[in-house]
Amino acid sequence: MKTKTLLIAAVMFLGLTAAAFAQATYSVGSIPVTAVVNTGQVELTGSITFSQVNNGNNSNLGTITVTYPAPITVAMAALNAATAGVRIVNASGYAIDVTNPPTLLTTVGILSVSSGATTGYGQVVIQVPSGVGPTGTFTLTGIRVAIAGTTLTSMNATISTTNNAVTAGQTTVTVISSIAAGISAVNASGSGRVVGAVNATTGVVGTQPTLTVTEGFLNAWGDPANSTNAGIRITLTSALPTGVTITFPATVTSNGVNPIAAPTWATINADGTANGAAVVVGSTTSPSEVLYRATVSTDPTKQEILTIPVTVSTAAATLPLPTATLQFTASMAPIGTAFTSTNAVITTAALIPRYAASEVGPGTVYSITGTTTTLLVPFAQTVTNLNYNTGLAIANTTKDPGATATTFTAPVAQSGTVKFYFYPQVAAGGTAVPTSFSYTTTAGSPGTGLDAAGNVLSGSTYTVLLSQLLSAAGAAADFSGYVVIITNFTNAHALYNISNYAGFSQGTLALVINGARNIVAENLNQ
Repeated sequence: MKTKTLLIAAVMFLGLTAAAFAQATYSVGSIPVTAVVNTGQVELTGSITFSQVNNGNNSNLGTITVTYPAPITVAMAALNAATAGVRIVNASGYAIDVTNPPTLLTTVGILSVSSGATTGYGQVVIQVPSGVGPTGTFTLTGIRVAIAGTTLTSMNATISTTNNAVTAGQTTVTVISSIAAGISAVNASGSGRVVGAVNATTGVVGTQPTLTVTEGFLNAWGDPANSTNAGIRITLTSALPTGVTITFPATVTSNGVNPIAAPTWATINADGTANGAAVVVGSTTSPSEVLYRATVSTDPTKQEILTIPVTVSTAAATLPLPTATLQFTASMAPIGTAFTSTNAVITTAALIPRYAASEVGPGTVYSITGTTTTLLVPFAQTVTNLNYNTGLAIANTTKDPGATATTFTAPVAQSGTVKFYFYPQVAAGGTAVPTSFSYTTTAGSPGTGLDAAGNVLSGSTYTVLLSQLLSAAGAAADFSGYVVIITNFTNAHALYNISNYAGFSQGTLALVINGARNIVAENLNQ
């Protein structure tokens, strides 16, 4: 009896072993996508091909599961369709079921797709029918994934099977070779020149700026023929002054080379739909952003530079303009999420591609300059026990008799505050210069000639004692050193006078600083 039992067990074992080995084995290969954008929400991955190894075995009814280390973000409605979405193609020995899930056990098709919206891992389960072989091939293609928010620099998919096998060492395949930023830099053309300089007093714009955006890697901006052409969003980092406008042209170019010359880009709307018109950004425009998308193929052999010549206008502005610097950043566009608020896949075809916002920059569009005057008082002093003090008189001369009387163009009337920078001298025998400090006029400031807000009005003169300014600044009562005065209006002039009010008095005009100070010989004019 014992011998018979062992014999039966051996027969059963050998039968199970034969059944286990009677399965198809698949070699797995991929054609990876070379590079994708690290902020992409629907980046295409490479195709994965499964080929039966000719070992004399037909396939068993089972599954092949492909797992991606990022969410899958493609339409679920056409998963097995022959022309769009995630699909099985190029069957050799396999019939392809175009329904979802497969309705026949004699076909290969996609049983399910888990997007991974909450887990971060997307997964495709493929049905393998029985009886196919001993050779046969099919390819999984069309997978798009959300790279944004991951730290991946490349992507591998992992393969597992039931009832069949995968060739040893091929359970992991590369589907994306490189993941990198789609934009490497932004700038404004004309390095070394006065680009985008706006005269605050006259409103005159110097050289109009051309904004530039540099592609992050080869073909990061895609190919319209494959419906993967990307957009670029330009965002202004602050509001424009009232009346100032910036016009972005309807079409711009990037510097492709032959046989693809100067790809054209046109304005688009925030949802990715075409606009095609010039965009004028003003002080009330919110948000201050402009989007472009390539309308013809960009150059896959060159990291391109998108050039956007903008026009800054101050024609409707009230002069003088406030001192300001306007900057811009750039991001891949259109901007959008990977999933809906309910974690469903977004199925609108126009939203391929789409990206998470990631600003590169900033670069400078323009700088408004010229609303200030810098004055230098080389020496000012208060000595309390000797009754020495320094009187200051600062005139806002932006009001004058006008061109008829003076024969030259009158200034633009302005008013503004005055800021004093104090630089004390080292004490006798001292080893270090004391810390400098500053004071800006405001409501309640000492002296005479200010309005209620602390401004020197056009045509007015502000007079104040050094001792009063020191007290208002919370500084020590005694001071010896120089003072730099910056007025928030042009055409300021000043007089300073040191006196003990008992027989000694000496003063002169403050020096006007109106040029670069990083030169050997400084030219200070009155």
